[in-house]
Amino acid sequence: MIYSTIQINGKEILRPNNFSPQREDIYAAEITTCTGDTIADRIGWRYSDMSLEWDTLPQAQLEILLSMSGQSTITFMGADGASHTESIVRTSAISTASRATSSDGNPVWSDVKVEVRFLNAHN
Repeated sequence: MIYSTIQINGKEILRPNNFSPQREDIYAAEITTCTGDTIADRIGWRYSDMSLEWDTLPQAQLEILLSMSGQSTITFMGADGASHTESIVRTSAISTASRATSSDGNPVWSDVKVEVRFLNAHN
């Protein structure tokens, strides 16, 4: 796997614009004290929900997104240089602005966007 691509369900696709998954904490046993303070136990972290966006995407790679049904996997090179594989669910329809034909005669789509939710929890 190279840094300019990611994999969805094992199939390579161009890395989305500004692809930088952020971590968020997972809390349990959240309570509000008599003084109004909120206290919670941090039990782990996961990647935050995010939008995957491309300026242009070839038809064959758009079909990878369209085939996402239910739980899927995403594999990417992280900032630490290691490969990460996470479970995701598509949470929006795939939007595209327009279709064009590239210089090699193949169709490409512009302004492609899809929302995903990361499912894995980590300690």
